[in-house]
Amino acid sequence: MSIELERVVPSETKDGPGRGLTLPRVWALASITLAVALNQARMVSIDLAYQLRAGEDILRTHALPRIDPFAYTATHSSWTDQQWGAQVLFAEVFRKLGWGGLALAATLLVAGIFVFVYLACRAAGCDQRRAAWLTMAAAVVCASELPLRPQLIAGLLFAATIWAVAGRRTRPSRLWIVPFLVPLWANVHGSFFLAPLLLLLAWIEDRADRSPGASRTLVVALVSAAASLLNPFGPKVWSYVIAISTNSHITQGVTEWQPPSARTLGGALLFASVAAVAVILARRTRPTRWIYLLTLGVFLALALAATRNALWWGLVAAPVLARVLSVSPSPRRNVAELPLVNWVVAAVLGIAVAATFPWTLVGADRTQPGSRLQNSLPGITGELQHVLRPGDRIFNSQDAGSWLEFAFPRNPVFVDSIIEAFPDGVWREHRDISDGRQGWQSMLQRWDVRAVVLTTTQPSPLITYIRRDPGWSLDYSGTDGYVFVPRSAAG
Repeated sequence: MSIELERVVPSETKDGPGRGLTLPRVWALASITLAVALNQARMVSIDLAYQLRAGEDILRTHALPRIDPFAYTATHSSWTDQQWGAQVLFAEVFRKLGWGGLALAATLLVAGIFVFVYLACRAAGCDQRRAAWLTMAAAVVCASELPLRPQLIAGLLFAATIWAVAGRRTRPSRLWIVPFLVPLWANVHGSFFLAPLLLLLAWIEDRADRSPGASRTLVVALVSAAASLLNPFGPKVWSYVIAISTNSHITQGVTEWQPPSARTLGGALLFASVAAVAVILARRTRPTRWIYLLTLGVFLALALAATRNALWWGLVAAPVLARVLSVSPSPRRNVAELPLVNWVVAAVLGIAVAATFPWTLVGADRTQPGSRLQNSLPGITGELQHVLRPGDRIFNSQDAGSWLEFAFPRNPVFVDSIIEAFPDGVWREHRDISDGRQGWQSMLQRWDVRAVVLTTTQPSPLITYIRRDPGWSLDYSGTDGYVFVPRSAAG
């Protein structure tokens, strides 16, 4: 990462040594607690439920799956379960602590991410107040990309890498943390390539500055890239990343893999942040170093390519701006310390974190956790518990697949959130059935489907056609979707 640190002023010099809960420390505390409160334990079942089911199977069988074992249409397609480490971690937490434990894990991961962002801003030479504001801005930009899933673990590892790289000139040994993070990263999420990328950008800056640490930065980058091979699949994790990012069913059919739109909240926040960065850079009296622009440009390009990459942009932009702003520090003002007020503010922040925690998930039922777990299909789930027999096959909207295979482990689904695990023909047939094209009845019959689950979040023309078909009966209709069963079974 391109952050120069030759002229960083120690914290005590910039912000005053202070003891106890000083105002600068309140700023630091506020940046982390508000980031946590804003993104408190966002839980969405679309990805998480699959991770839990897969993790449970790995813990039970002590083996990694080679195909998607939960869908009856994926039996002949090999699959690289690159996120197995996250699956095992989530499943183990769920075994011990249930939904409440997962909510706590999400909170801790989010807190860790923004602690490292704050520390990276400080390492870049920013005073505590500016570092806090930049950290809070990053939390807002990243808000839509922080639900509990493997990417959240990757976000923590990414933020830790930013911090290590930002401090490479004042704390050279810290840089060697990165090669130890990458093997973990390569076993939980496909974004592990970002670590060598950050180090490569840092090396380019070191070379431009003729820094004596340039060779060390390059060596760490190469060691980190090699460390990514410490996984059950070896070099295949790199081909997995390429295959995922070029899979047309993913890039065209999954919203978060498509370019951001200003009509969505996440897209609007991304474009607003880009505009804010442009204004800050334009108002500077001196030109911005090209290496800062290169770093921002690389991660902006990633963010513009896919909505989900707004996370990496938001986390990188904050410390880069911290370095830019640290060149011309704002004049210090003498502010009288009010210890009691500081403690009151800290208490209010703590209450905000406690109040936003999803307490209803603590002790929640496995398959009926409540509204704080989005897309858990409570009505559909309750009805299927009465309708399905072991082994009955389900045809489902894609967004329902993960939850159904978690809630009904003895009932295979048509497709789930592991898009790459299914051949092109399966996706074509899923689209033909969902669109109610001619022959959809025979396709369902050929797959021996005993229940059709269609969600309101993915409206399907099939709803209209199957309602009218004499061979199918509407068994459930609610705010979360519909359940249809063969009329013979309904009778």
